[in-house]
Parts: sequence; structure tokens; C-alpha cells
Amino acid sequence: MNRNPKLLNGFKHEMPASLAGRLRFEVEQTLKSLYADEALVDQLGALYLPFSTWLSSKAKSAHGPLIVGLGGPQGAGKTTFSRVVSRVLCKGFDLKSIVVSLDDLYSTRKDRLHYAQNTHPLFATRGAPGTHDINMALMLFERLRNLKEGEVMMLPVFDKSIDDRKPVHLWTEVQGPVDVIFLEGWCVGASGLGEALAQPINRLEEEKDKDGVWRNLVNQHLQEGYKELFANIDIMMWMEAPDYDVVYQWRNKQERLLEAHLHDIHGGVLDTLDIKVMSPEALKGFMQYYERLTRHLMATMSERSDVVFKLNHKQEVVGLRFPVEH
Repeated sequence: MNRNPKLLNGFKHEMPASLAGRLRFEVEQTLKSLYADEALVDQLGALYLPFSTWLSSKAKSAHGPLIVGLGGPQGAGKTTFSRVVSRVLCKGFDLKSIVVSLDDLYSTRKDRLHYAQNTHPLFATRGAPGTHDINMALMLFERLRNLKEGEVMMLPVFDKSIDDRKPVHLWTEVQGPVDVIFLEGWCVGASGLGEALAQPINRLEEEKDKDGVWRNLVNQHLQEGYKELFANIDIMMWMEAPDYDVVYQWRNKQERLLEAHLHDIHGGVLDTLDIKVMSPEALKGFMQYYERLTRHLMATMSERSDVVFKLNHKQEVVGLRFPVEH
């Protein structure tokens, strides 16, 4: 990520060397668990810790859990950033911080297929708004907001390699109360698809959504259930990619990483599962489901977000905009 140690000087927080040293191991372990670039630990003092310090001040003055939205194109590094900062908040600032990924809120494969049969076949493929279980998501956030000391709840986990939600006994346990909740995902904060819905923008839309039924339903979902979910967000953050073409490269890198670690993820039962890892060519087709909304978000979210991380082609943070403190 960030190669510029002066990037976060605007936060005006001095980072004690002892705190950075104490947290280094925690960040290393988090990166390893995500199969992320372990060299990112070197950005602890320049990026993760200063940002966590700023965010902790917001959390401590909030009434109830501070909900932080993090959006950005596929493969931008949202999961890594949110989980590292969440870990730093927990271990360095004594704040209970959790990450809820929009990817874990997908509807089950069975429910997606049922919905697709009743509306449009393209909804059978996870990704676009309309393929998440928004009612479950709204109930989860309501529960998280009111989770008391000693109370426990479970957060769903979705496994992309089997294209389905994991069984409940493999969900993530959360104990209350919660101070900071990250909601991260590629379309977090989206409010609509923009204009010109009638005109197809790629082969998928031209061949499989000629009459625009699918994209208009996606737009309707964004303006209804997703709008209600994203209204929970207190601070909206956006990872800004340099251009659309790089999104495929980032997403392909993500898919190859999944492919390389399938055995680590599934262990001895790997041979018994119907694993779905996309080839580079299949991924190009899959990305067309995301293209319209991704392009719209890239054109609008920087202005609609409180915090913007500007990325270069290597996914490094090379610029930052955040609210001016008064």
C-alpha cells in the first residue's frame, strides 16, 4: 500500500515507537491469515496506526458502535485494510472492532436460483445488488448496535469457492458490546446505477439483458434495500483506482490467490467439494456483471465519501483525503 511515510501527516498524531513495535506482530499475523503481502506490515507506522488513531477518536465520541463503510473496486485491498485497522483498534486502542464483509451477506445459492427463476436469470450469479440477503443484513446491524456485555451473536460466512454460505457452526462469533463495525464491499455506499440504463454497455447486457430488466431491477434494489442498509454508515471511505482496466488485473490476482490456497482453506475435504475457481477468461465474463456499477462508482464515490484513498496501479496508497478537523 502506501510507500509515502508523510502521507498521513495531516492527522497530526505522533506514533509512539513502542506502540508500533507492540502491534507489529498482530499486523503480521493478520496479513498471514489473509494470505496478503506480508511486506504491508512496514506500513504500520505510516498508514495503519495513524489512521487507527484518528478513527479511535471518532469511535470514542460516538453514541453506540461507529459504523465505517469501505467501498472500492474489486481487488483494491478493502478486506486487508479493514481487517488490519480493526486488529490495530482492538490491540492498540482497547476498542472492540469487527469487520462485516458484503461478500459474506450473499444469499444462499438456493435462494439466488429461486429469485432468478422469478425475476431474471442473471440473478443466479452472485455479485450484483439483488444477490445479497439484505433483510438478514439489516437484522444483523440492528443486533450489533444493541449487543450488550456478555451477549453473543454469529455473523454469516460465505465461501466463494463453493459459491454458497457456510453452515452456521462455521460462522464468526461476536461478543458484545461492539465499538467499531467496518462494512466493506465493492458496492458499499452505492445509491444507483446512474443514467442511460437503456443502452447496454457490454456483451453480457447486450446478449442476456436486451430489454434491461436485470439492470433496472439492480437499480431498484440499490434505491431500496441497499439504501436502507448503507444508511447505517457513519463514516464512508472509498478506495479510488487509477482506471477501470486495472480492476480486472486486481480481481484476477485475487482469484489466483484463492486458487493457490484452496487446500489451506478446505483441508482434507477439498476433494469432496464442488470447487468453483474462475479461469482468467471466465473472470472476464464475470466482471461484466459488475462493470456498469463499478464504472459509475468510480465516477461518483470520491465526491460522496468522507475519506478517499487514492491508489496507483500497484494498489499502493499514494494520496489521502479525509475530513478537515475543526
